[in-house]
Amino acid sequence: MPAFKPLHILVLSAIASIGTLTPSSALAFSDTQSHWATTCIDQLATQKRVSGYPDGTFRPQATVTRTEFAVLMLNSFGNVEPTRRAPVFRDVPSNFWGYQAIRNAYAREFFSGYPDGTFRPAEAIPRVQAIAILANATRMSSGETPETVLQQYFDDAQQVPAYARKAIAAGTVGRLVVNHPNVRQLRPNQAMTRGEVAALMCQSIGLPRTVPLGYIAGDRTVFTLPPELGGYDRFSEGLVAFASNSKAGYMNSQGAIVIAPQFDEAWRFSEGLAAVRKGTQWGFIDRTGAFVIPLQFTTRPDDFSDGLAAIRTENGLTGFIDKTGAVVIQPQPNYVTSFSEGLAAISVNGQSGFIDKTGKIVIQPQFEQVRAFSDGLAAVKVRPSPTASALWGYIDRTGAFVLAPKFYDAEPFSEGLAAVRGLDNEGRWGYINRTGGVAIQPQFFAQPEYQGQVATPFSGGIAMVRRGEQAGFIDRTGKSAIATQFVEADRVSNGMVRVNVGGTWTRVQTGCTNSDGCSYSSQLQGGKWGYIQVALPESR
Repeated sequence: MPAFKPLHILVLSAIASIGTLTPSSALAFSDTQSHWATTCIDQLATQKRVSGYPDGTFRPQATVTRTEFAVLMLNSFGNVEPTRRAPVFRDVPSNFWGYQAIRNAYAREFFSGYPDGTFRPAEAIPRVQAIAILANATRMSSGETPETVLQQYFDDAQQVPAYARKAIAAGTVGRLVVNHPNVRQLRPNQAMTRGEVAALMCQSIGLPRTVPLGYIAGDRTVFTLPPELGGYDRFSEGLVAFASNSKAGYMNSQGAIVIAPQFDEAWRFSEGLAAVRKGTQWGFIDRTGAFVIPLQFTTRPDDFSDGLAAIRTENGLTGFIDKTGAVVIQPQPNYVTSFSEGLAAISVNGQSGFIDKTGKIVIQPQFEQVRAFSDGLAAVKVRPSPTASALWGYIDRTGAFVLAPKFYDAEPFSEGLAAVRGLDNEGRWGYINRTGGVAIQPQFFAQPEYQGQVATPFSGGIAMVRRGEQAGFIDRTGKSAIATQFVEADRVSNGMVRVNVGGTWTRVQTGCTNSDGCSYSSQLQGGKWGYIQVALPESR
């Protein structure tokens, strides 16, 4: 499960007129109870991301200056490296309280000055500036032209200054923009209030169920379940985990809460049970939220599969429990995966094989890497000789090769098809059938240094595939199943799939060595994750 980590943490510091050093309880703000962003403000205050005034007010209608917003950006994005030298603004003396913050914000390209050489530090920041600054900082992007986006969603689009049109469009696609009371009125040149900054913050860090959906600008048709509902995992058995106010619960495919947020961590359901954590211990709950296996494990158990769940001790031993919590395979020093079709992969001295449900090794460890059995076959990686390249093939339950090793990479079979790489000279992914025949021609690929799945197993006749920096969906004939392309997407599960819109792929340095130089990966930054419902071929 992805951790509950917001993309960025914005802190409304107790500086100047934004607040004081006196923390206020979210429930103690005497002037926010009827405010449209009250839930957002309350949660931010509970998490100590905003503060109020000594008199117990928050003053949601008060404005925020450009200097104050510069401080907010530095508090949020202090890890951004400076890219330019700050000039001397003639209206920002060196003894001004925000002098250094202004210089640092400019150096990181959060802010720019005005043509007359001023910064206007005490000027209330216009909405267009605040949204554009944050959209740029969170690396939001739009696949459509700015003009198309702005004209489609805002009645006052013509009022957006030329310099900000691209950023505002990207922020709209990324669901940053919040317009109250009229979602189609951006009011770009009006001063942004503290309440509006709070709403912008909740959208930026992804605090679920805090901003009324009716005020969030952008496409209302792309998501079946919008990002603001807080789902963060793959649907399983009709439910998905979601986060709210730093706790996890479960909702159904209509977005209704089925199990209230109460856990510190929650994983997907499998065979009617889900692993959850409270404090430092894990246990298993049923679909009503009741504990079936009490809190007792100090490390996260695997999901149940074939009636068993792997448990791992702090010193690296792996054992298995049944659905009563009884240990049926004693912990052993070798790493073992979950069972699938009666077998589980085991690693012994760097080689992988398979055990049965008694713990007995039935396929000797002899492979460099293996994937779970599915449709009666398992993908395995072998190296014919110490100097030869490792290749993937498929074995049956006896360990005999059914499809000889010849692929550069391979995914498990599902619904009679498997994604493999190596069917052509370009190393693109395609799909084969169980005889090894090409079912879908190799045509799928990812951008350089991408480390995720390029072509997933089929589920309900649909698979996620990538073409460069875009993810889409195909049916079993290879035809596009959904017209929309997304920045990133998970695999289909229960007819639902989690997708990202508005994000940007960025090349990030991940490490350097004297011998090999520096390594990089393509990482997704920004955007919002929500769920779309896929019309499965069988139901058409």
